[in-house]
Amino acid sequence: MRKGLPRIVILLWSIIILIIGGLAAFYFQGESWIPAFLNNISPTPIKTTAYPTTTPSSLPPALLVSIPPPEATPSPLPPSSTPAIPQPQVIGHSVAGRPLEVYQFGYGPVEKMIVAGIHGGYEYNTIILADELISYLESHQEIIPPDHTLFILRAFNPDGFERSRGFGGRANENNVDLNRNFPSNWKIEWPRPGCWDYIPITGGTSAASEPETQALMAFVKAHDLKAFISYHSAALGIFPGGQPPDQGSLSLAETIAGVSPYPYPPIDAGCMFTGQLVDWVSDQGIAGVDIELTNHQDSDFEINLGILSVFLDWSYPE
Repeated sequence: MRKGLPRIVILLWSIIILIIGGLAAFYFQGESWIPAFLNNISPTPIKTTAYPTTTPSSLPPALLVSIPPPEATPSPLPPSSTPAIPQPQVIGHSVAGRPLEVYQFGYGPVEKMIVAGIHGGYEYNTIILADELISYLESHQEIIPPDHTLFILRAFNPDGFERSRGFGGRANENNVDLNRNFPSNWKIEWPRPGCWDYIPITGGTSAASEPETQALMAFVKAHDLKAFISYHSAALGIFPGGQPPDQGSLSLAETIAGVSPYPYPPIDAGCMFTGQLVDWVSDQGIAGVDIELTNHQDSDFEINLGILSVFLDWSYPE
């Protein structure tokens, strides 16, 4: 018996050492390593530990390698549907070097155009109207039909606009009336009775002698315009383009007259019109009208918002 005791003690100590060793390995290597013989001892599944949320930079280096990079996910927000604010296209420059700025709304094949400020500061309220229409369209671009493009030249005579808000602002820097400078029945001089005649002014040295006229003519010829409005002031009404007026211009004038208080047929002051923009437009096969605002101060914005609506809807009569 005494000889057997040491063997029993040794066996017991061996078992104890194995158990202690297994427990030590489990403690130092983590829950992922479990001695095979202990699987039969504890059938209860081991719960995983949830680590607190933290940033990768705060984790120990040993754990950084086990964290997969976050997957890119699309933004839950829809893309912005707000149209971009149009930037003006400079189509040329005035005698004094000021830009002629055209704003574009829409990208459809049916092109139409509005021109303001041909008589500069003397008819400055037409430029105010153009700026109001541009501002309105920037936040209401949905009113432009999908098949349309609308161009607005806000100030055809920026030199006159900067010079004076009275008689002295009518001509460009060369003292030329730009609405007498187009190559349609052009004359350097014309009979003055019934016409604007407050200070001396000419039709230019020749038809299309002015850089403003040349720039607008080049722009119009580069596009397939279907309809055209030239804004003026004051009070005489709606003038269809052409001498005599063409059928498209007559139709456009009648359509606009139906939604506005401006006189139509226009008031006949007995003036002989020469070198006019709207007549040259008519010569190009484009339906065009001159619209005269009520006076030299007010923009008549609400009236012309209604005009803009029918202008965009108008199509050449079949």
